[in-house]
Amino acid sequence: DPLVGYYSDRLRSKWGRRHPFMYAAAIPVTLSFYFLWSPPDNLINNPHTIMGLFFYLLICAIIIRVFITFYEIPSIALGPELTANYVERTSLMSYRYFFGWFGGLTTYNLVWWYYAPKYETEIYTSGRFNPDLWPEWGLVAALLIFLGIVVTSLGTHKHIPNLIEPPKRKQKEIPEGFKDISIFNRTLTFNFPLPTLNLSFQGVLLYSIKLSFYVVFFWIFSNTLRIFGFIVASLFPNLIESLQQTEFFIRSLAKEVAETLTINRSYKFLFFCGLLVSVAGGIEAAFAVIFDSYFWELDDDEMLIRGTSIYLAPIIAIFLAPMFSDKFGKKQTVLSIWAFQIIFAALPFALRYWDLTYGTSLFPTNDSSYLLPVLCIHVVINVAAGIIVFSTMGSMIMDLVEDIQLETGRREEGILFSARTFADKAVSGFGLTLAGVILTFIAFPDNTQIREIYNGTVPSEILADLALWYIPICIVAFGSALIMVRGYTLSRNKHEENITNPDTKVWKGD
Repeated sequence: DPLVGYYSDRLRSKWGRRHPFMYAAAIPVTLSFYFLWSPPDNLINNPHTIMGLFFYLLICAIIIRVFITFYEIPSIALGPELTANYVERTSLMSYRYFFGWFGGLTTYNLVWWYYAPKYETEIYTSGRFNPDLWPEWGLVAALLIFLGIVVTSLGTHKHIPNLIEPPKRKQKEIPEGFKDISIFNRTLTFNFPLPTLNLSFQGVLLYSIKLSFYVVFFWIFSNTLRIFGFIVASLFPNLIESLQQTEFFIRSLAKEVAETLTINRSYKFLFFCGLLVSVAGGIEAAFAVIFDSYFWELDDDEMLIRGTSIYLAPIIAIFLAPMFSDKFGKKQTVLSIWAFQIIFAALPFALRYWDLTYGTSLFPTNDSSYLLPVLCIHVVINVAAGIIVFSTMGSMIMDLVEDIQLETGRREEGILFSARTFADKAVSGFGLTLAGVILTFIAFPDNTQIREIYNGTVPSEILADLALWYIPICIVAFGSALIMVRGYTLSRNKHEENITNPDTKVWKGD
């Protein structure tokens, strides 16, 4: 992600900095997403090919993530260039979330509108559990993804002449002192501390163990690059200069990226906020289907109704997000709305946990006619609040572009957004893993056990345990992320001062 951000900030082409990456992503993302849902028949339901299926899915997932990066980072990095206005940036981000949610909801609701009824059988009374459903759904979803990438790329193509163009990069000469620190110019030397020797059997044995440990961890491990450089220099002496030039470029690149990401205090707080959100988001994503299917026991029609009701959420958010940013400021909007949303999101689960544990009736039961309307109202308010929060936070990062540019001389929207997407990809997997650990710890039954042993339901004590773990973990993770937002210090007045500064209109770095 940071490499794509780095190069999309610096690319010079007739299609600007961003659009070549966006166009290049369309076909690979479409094909890999389709193949993810359509593994070869000889890999399915065959215990001898389980590792083959694993690597097939792994490769497809990696290709999707790589090429989604080619689209997502340049696409979102366009935002600060399209408008510098404080409120319009929030509006732009809310539109992005609006169409993102509409596209995501449409692909999601296709399952309930069309595919689940189509694939119902005697074995799969709920069609969503029928494996034959997903290849056909994957094809339609892949085509919608292709359409989304192409339409947004073409739709913003007309703005290319008005976008900032980076300067032509000059070949940097290697400074004299660099050769002294180059991995390709070092000699192999033993430079690790030796342990003291005690002349006894136990002392000699201990000395041997310590010496082996030191050799492995203090020398071989720390000198891996130096050994590599020594071997390359010995075998290919003519390549030393070009290798040193490459090494110097990589070091310079890493230094620039590190400077951009660490020079601004407000950005660092938002970055760590994003890490915590990704962990909690991974847990939520892992538990979503479980809660719908077994905690609330929603059938396909009820999921369709609730899924359709969520369309109201981005419509509400697209109007409220810029209005709140204008009236209360972005930071205060995030702090207030998010604090409400964290508690509100957990409320139904907390009430149901209390009912399961203490026999109260604080929340409608699963056979109550009030359950579905209450869940629909809850999810609309919850999602709308979430969109307001995260679209506003996205525009807060946009506002930091000029603030950081005045310190570095470089305009690097791509790097700033890529660091957050990288963190999301890296850490959300931890949330999914943690969710799996929780399910194992509470002995949550698998689909076969639920169908054959528990007659399609999950015991209430297991559901109560699930809620008991889910509620505090999400509140703590999201609450900690909320606290991080307090470290954001860029005010509206400071932002408007930044965008009137002529130094933010040109690229002075490099």
